[in-house]
Amino acid sequence: MRVILVLLALFFGFLGLATPYSWHTLYPEPNTYGWNNTPVTVTLEASGGAGLQVCYILDNAGQVCQTPPVTITISSEGVHTLEYWAKDATGEESHHFLTIKIDFTPPKISVRVPEEDHKYFLHEKVQVDWVAYDRLSGLEFVDAAARPGESLNTDSPGHQTFWVLARDRAGNTARTEVDYRVICYIETVLESGFYLDRLLPKEEQVLMWKFPLRARYSRGEPILIAFRLLDFYRQPGPWTRPNLLLTQVRPDPEFGERHTIWDWVFIPYDAEAGFYRLSYDTTGREPGVYELWLDFGDSQSQRIRVEILPESKEEGS
Repeated sequence: MRVILVLLALFFGFLGLATPYSWHTLYPEPNTYGWNNTPVTVTLEASGGAGLQVCYILDNAGQVCQTPPVTITISSEGVHTLEYWAKDATGEESHHFLTIKIDFTPPKISVRVPEEDHKYFLHEKVQVDWVAYDRLSGLEFVDAAARPGESLNTDSPGHQTFWVLARDRAGNTARTEVDYRVICYIETVLESGFYLDRLLPKEEQVLMWKFPLRARYSRGEPILIAFRLLDFYRQPGPWTRPNLLLTQVRPDPEFGERHTIWDWVFIPYDAEAGFYRLSYDTTGREPGVYELWLDFGDSQSQRIRVEILPESKEEGS
């Protein structure tokens, strides 16, 4: 029976009595979800007799008829409907309906917690809060440093980055990063109430070029630096690796100041005392103004300007 129908179709086609028919090709083809994330070119082709044309209606915008092949480029986002058919002098075929789905826009990601450049304390309990969505093709994949409701990483002091990655069903991706800081409480332990064992009276803390002078030492006198770092629960510990950078400061006519680096040392943790302590030897330093760049190892720092004086005659004898 099928052979007979094929022969009849060939016979009537030879006589010019066959109904025309059309077909389409897409470039590029949609992905497995049926979506594209680039413009789509639809080519309509047809076979038929005299007066052959392909007609189409895109998104109900009105009928267009042209001699095949017909090329249509769809370059706007959304779900598009293409109705097309072939016709010739003998009549027209049944209409075909094609759906083209295009999504150019990456997913949206909104991170509420952590906040950008916000300071959280070491070991503080913080719940992550964020949302990702895609209003057109929908989300296919989402990943993050932590899911909503899970704990933010506050176990590592210093600068941290929280991230969320999302991909929609059209293949568009988005990544959002939020930088935050994990810090410690800094507690002074010296009688001076400062990070150094001595501190000039307020009236003597005069500007020494750009910054006020905070302390004076004679060359050969050690500079004692000490402090305690506490986590969110006020527990002390060797939580970070603080360090000291020492620069000599001189006036500069162009930049105001010029710094010469002399030393860079770690500040050790005294487990028995329960705090960090460093006795810096000034014997090898020439008299002058110095900057102590105190880095606590958790993104917090202090600049302390001191003056090293010549040894007294008694000390130098």
